[in-house]
Amino acid sequence: MFRELPGDGVKKEIDAYIHESVKNFAAEGIVPKLAVIRAGDDDGQKYYENAILKASAGYGIETQAINFTSNIGQALFEVTLQAINEDESVHGIIMLRPLPAGLNGEKLRVMLNPAKDVDAITDISIAELFAGKEDAFFACTAEACMEVMRYHGIDPSGRRVTILGRSLTVGKPLAIMMLNADATVTICHSRTPEEDQIKACRDADIVVLATGRTQGYGSRYFRNGQVILDVGTGTGRDGKMHGDLDLEEIMASGEIDDLAYTPVPGGIGRVTTAILLRNIIKAAKRG
Repeated sequence: MFRELPGDGVKKEIDAYIHESVKNFAAEGIVPKLAVIRAGDDDGQKYYENAILKASAGYGIETQAINFTSNIGQALFEVTLQAINEDESVHGIIMLRPLPAGLNGEKLRVMLNPAKDVDAITDISIAELFAGKEDAFFACTAEACMEVMRYHGIDPSGRRVTILGRSLTVGKPLAIMMLNADATVTICHSRTPEEDQIKACRDADIVVLATGRTQGYGSRYFRNGQVILDVGTGTGRDGKMHGDLDLEEIMASGEIDDLAYTPVPGGIGRVTTAILLRNIIKAAKRG
């Protein structure tokens, strides 16, 4: 049986908290504000940005969208980022990544004001994740994976987890979160031989797909009884939004008939946006 693990239920929980918090802020004359920086025209990034802008408006959170072309220079990006760092009306900042190849992403990451680091990419946020600090900012997509599992009653404790992807926004922080939840974790990446990736996925109880290979993972990667957390977003073969999971091929193969998975759209991404905005509330409360 194929079973979807939608993000709607988790999102409703977070919605209630955000709406109440924004109402309380309004009584104090405060409007939580997020700045979103995007460079280039990546489909997944544009989808995420649009989701943020739409959700923010629904919550009453102000957003400032800053879009650059892919050939943006380092100096202009740094000046813009520093101005937002110092803008007291902005409570949180997210830089959509990966950044274009011409930019020094590491330098920009270090420049980001940790107090506004709502996507948890600065050294301080990473250190707080390792330390298990409860009031820290955690990587939103990684936290969304944990929230979706919690809501659907999936306990990673004692289970084998394979994560495809080692990004700072998903793979690495999620590995720590899974370890903190007592899972046994394997991480695969672009240098992991394909046959090893396939074996690691098939051996796992929970598989996280976070590589951006739209519809790139079919039936040979999986077996019956697994949970698949699909973090990818991109344009699929039919021109519509899909994740990394090739559900069409899996269903057509006839080899698998028992799989629980997060849909795209409507799964991890929906919760990720809500958690990002919850982090804006957290940042605004810090003052």
